Amino acid sequence: MLNPYRRSICLPDKLGACLVTGTEKVRCGYGNGDCLLLDFHHRVFAVADASERFPQASRLLLERMTGAIAETGPPGDENAFNALLDRVWSRQKFIHKTTLSCVVLVNGEDGPAAMLANNGDSTITFLNPNDGKVLFRTRSDMNFAGRSKHPNAVTTQRLNGSRPAIVLATDGLAGIGDILSTKITRRPHRIAHWIADRTRSPALPPEIDDIGAIALVTDVPVREAHTIIMGGTRPGKEKDFLQSAKQKPAMDRWDSIKAWQQAPELMDLAGIQIR
Repeated sequence: MLNPYRRSICLPDKLGACLVTGTEKVRCGYGNGDCLLLDFHHRVFAVADASERFPQASRLLLERMTGAIAETGPPGDENAFNALLDRVWSRQKFIHKTTLSCVVLVNGEDGPAAMLANNGDSTITFLNPNDGKVLFRTRSDMNFAGRSKHPNAVTTQRLNGSRPAIVLATDGLAGIGDILSTKITRRPHRIAHWIADRTRSPALPPEIDDIGAIALVTDVPVREAHTIIMGGTRPGKEKDFLQSAKQKPAMDRWDSIKAWQQAPELMDLAGIQIR
């Protein structure tokens, strides 16, 4: 299910995703540099965070990744994933600086696993579904696409029958509070509601950064054969989107991804691409 006005995706008890534009970006007419990728069919999920100068850089990187996966299929092991990243990374222009945090869920010879690619100050966190404690978290660094020659090497987290919640997030998420909550880890689709509660209170809105986040369980099913890219918008797009109040009744509702695919103008207004 997708709500384009709230820029939220919900798969009950399995997955939640949300994109929020920072207050300064709206006020000054910048684009939203955070971008989300949800490739349900290939079980590839990613977040990217670009600079204010070229906020669309994150989308360009994720679009290139989806194009490469469409050509060759999803990577099945670390070597294939590293090769895919090298091909995508090498074509990112120097001025198009962006982070990249990506998870590929696979079922290999050794059982189910999550392959991780983490570059820059976005993060991937594994949480215990019972108590919300951190099981694993990637380290932030200064290895940005568009600036460094090569991405960091892929790592693999074996699941071994466990069912952790995985949270991919840009650095803006840390600015609104601690997400280590059993309500989120047991029901990851609640992440969008949690973010909304923190950023859309009746009181004056806080000064927040762009936020892009995906929370999912490792056995998320392939229910939709769609790929969604949301965010990475150009300057002026956010102000146009938020000021288009007349569009809100048509956009502020939950419906299937397939149904929203039939409304390309509204999707373009919200900065959402459905493939």
